[in-house]
Amino acid sequence: MSLPKIYTATADSSGNAVLHIDDPGLYQVNASLQGATSETKYIETTTTNTTQSVSLAFAKLAVTAVEGGEVTLTDGTTTHTYTSDGTPKTYLVNLGTWTCTMELDGDSVTKTVVVDDYTTYTTSLAFTQTFGVFWDGSSTTTMTRTDDAASFSNPDPYVNDNNHPGYSPFDDVMPWSGIRRVTLDGNELVEIPKFWYKITKTGSAMTFQIANGPVEGFSVSPAHMDRGDGVGERDYVYVGRYHCSSTNYKSTSGSSPKVSITRSTARTSIHNLGSDYWQFDFAMFWTIRMLYIVEFADWDSQKVIGYGCGNGSSVVTMGYTDSMPYHTGTMASSRTTYAASTQYRYIEGIWDNVLDWCDGIRFSSSSIYTYLNPSTYSDSSGGTNTGTRYTSSGCISAFGVPTATDYEWALYPSSIVSDSSYSTYIADYCYYDSSGVVLCVGGNYGQYRGYGMFYLGGNNGSSDSDGDIGARLQKLPI
Repeated sequence: MSLPKIYTATADSSGNAVLHIDDPGLYQVNASLQGATSETKYIETTTTNTTQSVSLAFAKLAVTAVEGGEVTLTDGTTTHTYTSDGTPKTYLVNLGTWTCTMELDGDSVTKTVVVDDYTTYTTSLAFTQTFGVFWDGSSTTTMTRTDDAASFSNPDPYVNDNNHPGYSPFDDVMPWSGIRRVTLDGNELVEIPKFWYKITKTGSAMTFQIANGPVEGFSVSPAHMDRGDGVGERDYVYVGRYHCSSTNYKSTSGSSPKVSITRSTARTSIHNLGSDYWQFDFAMFWTIRMLYIVEFADWDSQKVIGYGCGNGSSVVTMGYTDSMPYHTGTMASSRTTYAASTQYRYIEGIWDNVLDWCDGIRFSSSSIYTYLNPSTYSDSSGGTNTGTRYTSSGCISAFGVPTATDYEWALYPSSIVSDSSYSTYIADYCYYDSSGVVLCVGGNYGQYRGYGMFYLGGNNGSSDSDGDIGARLQKLPI
């Protein structure tokens, strides 16, 4: 038996290695560096003088740890150790289960990361931290930072004017630091790691708190909590980076958003993409809104990120934030310029281009019914009664906190004011109609200050399908 032919070469500084192969045949190609082996690919050479190229990906583990912490990463065979300077550090790693430990001042914290693909995995090693904001319930949109966020400065999102490259003090702390763009099943998604929350309301005043670990009196975020579907709590959930595409309902750049669909049609069409794909729901709505509230400490998302919306006349092709060098901001030349231009934590167009149907909630006159298990969503029946909604339209001035167990997060406006400037209280508009049974959220291409993170359109019937209402998907891993 002849031994296999083995050819080796060392990659240069640009990552390129050239091998000259004498004998034709099928060759297995991989690379190794820092004790890690890349994915394996195959090429077949012939007797002709041809040049072939292949790209090899490594699995990577990116770790953020507290400054001064002694960090150990091991899969039982390979071990990496270092003293953290507070900035993320990335290692090439082999597939397997990695135990990541940090020790500091006699305390330790351990996380487990299952590396099962040749992509980048992230983990944060930190003792549980709590970040909060307090709103006094007055007409001001701004809030006071509390807990471990008390000394944080305000974020400065990207603006396409060369003066605002993008900054947030939350970029270095979980769960915000763990939010990332991923591609799964042909969808561009945003991955959101699990966190814990607490909402406290005293009179009109409200406190929102987010913890990056379990804390007594806190609950798992609504999108990650046990939804009664047999899966239990989820460590990660995913939301579409873009509105659903007009061609196939997927979350992809370069196409127009799907519009002129009923909420039930969108629900069915999105779920046809896979058993763990569902229409964007009210639990995901508040998961994202709580992250925004604590990070920005201001109800007025148009003011602090960008007016967004659109061109004032029609939908545009999605992907308009693809070249943004930061995860949050506006591609317009100023925050007060209307255009389809904004994203928050990689989620494009939350209040741009088209409104999104929001599932997992329905209305019966003034009564609100909310759901957790997506397989039970309906426009006409079921759900848990989580309170009543204000029976007039206007600028939101307060939220009511449900008393239903497991639904404390399902806030809905309990009062409104008349404010044509949309610059006081919650700063966004809420529509009411006694015959409205389904909800849409966000904003469309109309240039309107009443759109934003907290816009709520509760005036639609189940058969409504408009040219400015689209859909967004979410993925709940099973």
